[in-house]
Amino acid sequence: MTVLLIYCLVMLAVHFVVVAGIIRACRMSRRMCDDSGNAAFKVSVIIPARNEEKNLPMLFKSLEHNMDPDLEIILADDRSTDLTLRMMQFFASMHPNVKVISNTEEPGTDMNPKHHMLALAEKAATGDILMFTDADCIIPQDWVPNVCRYFQNPNVGLVFSTVVTVPGNSFLEKYQTYDHLLRFFYTVGAVGLGNPSGGFGNNLAVRRAALADVGGFEGIGFSLTEDAQLIASVRNTGKWQIAVSPFRETMVYAQPQKRYSDVLKQETRWSAGALYGRDKMTGIMYSFMLMFTVAGTVGLLGSMFDPMGLGCFTILIWGMGLVALTGSYYAKFDNYFRAFIIPCTCLGGVFYCITFLAAFFVRTVKWKGTAIKK
Repeated sequence: MTVLLIYCLVMLAVHFVVVAGIIRACRMSRRMCDDSGNAAFKVSVIIPARNEEKNLPMLFKSLEHNMDPDLEIILADDRSTDLTLRMMQFFASMHPNVKVISNTEEPGTDMNPKHHMLALAEKAATGDILMFTDADCIIPQDWVPNVCRYFQNPNVGLVFSTVVTVPGNSFLEKYQTYDHLLRFFYTVGAVGLGNPSGGFGNNLAVRRAALADVGGFEGIGFSLTEDAQLIASVRNTGKWQIAVSPFRETMVYAQPQKRYSDVLKQETRWSAGALYGRDKMTGIMYSFMLMFTVAGTVGLLGSMFDPMGLGCFTILIWGMGLVALTGSYYAKFDNYFRAFIIPCTCLGGVFYCITFLAAFFVRTVKWKGTAIKK
C-alpha cells in the first residue's frame, strides 16, 4: 500500500511539473514570435523519401502553397523501387528552385538509411537554415516564414514544431493523432524545464552554423532516431538555444499507419531510439516515464488483489490526459478531439507497455523494410 501511494504521489508531481514546463515553453515561444525582427534567410527544405509514390501528390500540393523563388527545395530519393524518383523529377521540372538527388547505395553501419539521406542532402543544400519534413507529410501554408521567425534570435540554433497525423474516422487514426500530440507536448515540457530532449524530425529546422558545430549529420553518430540525436547534440554544445513552436501555424500533418501492428513497430523504433541513443539524459528521462507508465498499467491488472492498483492506473490516465488536454489547448484542437483523450490514453498505456518491453528485448527494428540493429 505504501509503495502504491508513493507511486501515485510521484506521478501527480511529475505531471504537474511537466504541465508547468509546457505552459512556460509555450509562453516563451509566443514571445519569440512577437519579438521577431526582419532578417532574411536563405532557406533549404530537405525531404527524404523511399517508395512514397502514394503520398507525394499531397506533399507536392502543400509545397505549392509555400513556393517562393528564393526557397530551395531538395527532394532526396533513397533507393526507391516505385515511381518516387520519376515523380520528384517531374515536379522539379516545373519548379526551378527544386533540386532532386538520388542515392543507390546502402548506408554504412554508422547511420540508419534516413540519417544517410539527410547527410547527403545536407551537402547539396545551400541554405543558412535547413528545414526538414517527410514525403508522407502535409505542410501548412506559410510554414517556412512562420518557423524562420524563431531564427531572428541569433542564439536559436534549432527549432522543432508540432507533428500530428492526418485526422481520420477510425479509432486507430484518432489514437495516432492523440499519440503524436501527447509525445510532442512531453518534449515541449522538457524545453520549458530547460532540458530539450526529443522532437519530430519531420518538422524540424536547424541553423547551418549550429549543424556545423556538431559535425553535420555525419558527426552526430548512429541512432535509430536521428532527429532526437540531432536535438541533443545541438543542446550539448552549450552554445545554441533550442526553441519549440507548439502552435497551429507551424503544425505538420503526417500520414497515419493503417494497422495496429504497424503502429507498434513504429513506436518500438521510437522507444528503442530513445533508450539506446547516445544521449544518456534523454534515455534516462524516457525510461523513467515509460517505467511509470508500465507500472500504472500493471496496477490495473493488480487491482484484483489490491484496490490501490486501480488508483495507480487512474492517476496514470489522469496525468497523461492532462498533458494531452494542455497540448490540445495550445494546438487549438476542438472538443471533438478532446472527447477521445481518455479512451486513447487507456489504449496508450497498453501500447507503451508493449513497446517499452519490445525495445528492451528485440534485437533489430524495421524502418522502410530495412532491419536496423539497436
